[in-house]
Amino acid sequence: MKKFLLSFTLIFSSLVYALPVTVTLENEQAVVVPASELGTLAENHHHKSTYCGGFVSSFVGEVFTTPAQQKTAAFLNYSINRKNLVNKLLVQVSEPRLLSNIVWFSSYPTRYYLSASGIQAMKDLASRWQGMVKHLSFAKVELFKHKNFKQPSVVVTLQGVTDDVIIVGGHGDSINTDSDKTDAISPGADDNASGISVVTEVLQILVKNDYRPQNTIKFMAYAAEEVGLLGSMDISGQYADKAVNVIGVIQFDGTNFKGSKDLTMALIKDGTNQEQNSFLGNLIDTYLQVPWRYDSCGYACSDSYSWTYRGYPASFPAESRVKEENTRIHTANDTLAVSQNNAIHAVNFAKLGLAYVIELDK
Repeated sequence: MKKFLLSFTLIFSSLVYALPVTVTLENEQAVVVPASELGTLAENHHHKSTYCGGFVSSFVGEVFTTPAQQKTAAFLNYSINRKNLVNKLLVQVSEPRLLSNIVWFSSYPTRYYLSASGIQAMKDLASRWQGMVKHLSFAKVELFKHKNFKQPSVVVTLQGVTDDVIIVGGHGDSINTDSDKTDAISPGADDNASGISVVTEVLQILVKNDYRPQNTIKFMAYAAEEVGLLGSMDISGQYADKAVNVIGVIQFDGTNFKGSKDLTMALIKDGTNQEQNSFLGNLIDTYLQVPWRYDSCGYACSDSYSWTYRGYPASFPAESRVKEENTRIHTANDTLAVSQNNAIHAVNFAKLGLAYVIELDK
């Protein structure tokens, strides 16, 4: 059975490799390449700059919703007035639990979107999240299947009183840009097992405290971010087509490497929503009281761009200034050892995620 599944995976991967893909670059130039070249394209980009993304991919024949104007955030309540509840939850953030989840999710040989282990990792994540929410009548977990590649995204929904949506997300895939093999070792401990661990921690604490949301909260692990934001562009496009009212998105992509000695985090200002970024800054000042600054990451540097592209308010708090990021991401050496085998830095992002959800959920 395992031999059959491996053969099927290899055959499917070969078929995907042959599909043409439109790649949009920073200068808005669009080129068509075979899917087999996405890894090479990512390699070339990532060797020039350490951050993720940097280009947007779509399979030929897919229709992207026209980029929307930024939806006004004027109607949103960005006040900070739920301090008792937020502070009650923040003290529950567990560094050992964050560490355990990073260890687990980075234990797969690779989570590359075309690899068998990358597909299995996302299915296992769905099972883990299902175990956390299975007793809740207002919760569900789904594998979001993508048309042109096998790695699914994972979505947890906590249904609220309203259908307005708050999204807490990060990408689940990894990549080794030193190799063109789909099974090249890429543990992706920082990028992005750490982000998925933060998303998991926020979900777990809300569930543990029987939190019933006013708005609908979704937790997402996106597929295939490293090869052009494929998963998040697919999901955000479907949400836009269905006119889902997404009132806020926060992206966790690299949360456990403290690269800037004078900063705890940087709020990425390009490809994000400035009003919501200001809200995040106020949350950091109020609840975390750690140093932060704005920074820029370049074109389409993470899944937050996919939501901004559709006109939804999205933010991306980064683990350091971009120029001081973890240089071992996208290699076989992106391991916990780079973060001294602890998850201390990630604690800050889990706390920010909790504060964001509670203060926006009104």
